[in-house]
Amino acid sequence: MSSRSVRPRAAGIAAVAVLATAIAGCSAPESSTQAAEDLPTDQEELIAAAQEEGEVSIGAGGHTREQVELLAASFEEEYGIDVTFVRASGGDIAQQVSAQLSAEALQFDVVSLNDEATLSTWSEEGVLADPELENRDEILDPLATPDDAAHVPFTWAAMGYSYNEASTDPASLPTTWSELADQPGVFAVANPNSSGAALTFVAAMDQIEPGFLSALGEAETLISDSALALTQLVATGEADFGIPGIEADVATAANAGEPLAMGYPEGDIGVLTSFIAPLADSPHPAAARLLTQYQLSEEFQNIQAGIGSRAVLTGADVPEGAEELGEDRLVVIQADELSAQKDELLAKFSEAMGV
Repeated sequence: MSSRSVRPRAAGIAAVAVLATAIAGCSAPESSTQAAEDLPTDQEELIAAAQEEGEVSIGAGGHTREQVELLAASFEEEYGIDVTFVRASGGDIAQQVSAQLSAEALQFDVVSLNDEATLSTWSEEGVLADPELENRDEILDPLATPDDAAHVPFTWAAMGYSYNEASTDPASLPTTWSELADQPGVFAVANPNSSGAALTFVAAMDQIEPGFLSALGEAETLISDSALALTQLVATGEADFGIPGIEADVATAANAGEPLAMGYPEGDIGVLTSFIAPLADSPHPAAARLLTQYQLSEEFQNIQAGIGSRAVLTGADVPEGAEELGEDRLVVIQADELSAQKDELLAKFSEAMGV
């Protein structure tokens, strides 16, 4: 086995894992929660109230830049409401929200994260407002949050593998996880110690193919500090396969002209879910609710497929180039399950990769 780290960093997934504890108690003031509850139930009245507010701001930790730019442009065109956003890592956005709540000076109206644990804590603490979705029951069953949860999924990405289509013949691609581990060449693997997406992948693979990491550990492997960095390693030819390949990251790179594509092993496949929620202390509560509803509308769910983003609604369009995956193939790791298994999963990764 030959493995080495690529761009290591000191800050790890542990910092994100304790974030939900750090924000406990940062509840929205009662007056703001009441304002969200008092919003019009009639849709035309809600739209009018949102347009009167005239603006809305998103703390985008769960969106890619391409995803949030598309949402902002489409929402502005649909309703004439100005949209601003801050695009940063999920941990950074969560910390910004926590600081704004503590100062009682919330600037964001809506927040998106991949970290469901933090959003679940916020739901329990009253930080989030109910988006009042009429189509909640149309969300794919494996992705659905409880009916009383304020946060909802808005997109998901299958976690297969990425490859450089300029140097790899599609006909030679492995069709199973076992075949992938046996492929000649160099692998790039994201370190679950410093990447939430990578930790989710390791948890999914522990159910799907328990021996995969051990088999992969026998190959020449580069260990990256994040799942996002894998696309660069594969695009530059430093690695032949990126694991995990996350559809949103691969689509963004491909749209930018990189010769990257996704590989989908047969059978079950792990899922990375992104969530969105309006904030109860939102400066613009009507626009916050309307934006969240628009993100989950059939119209926009199909629009976002144009940039490679998966819809969460049943029967929605599948992005071009993405494989159609039935609900029975999706392995979704719940936040509490991931937290409980974290130490064990990190130990398994370390042993398999010799790090």
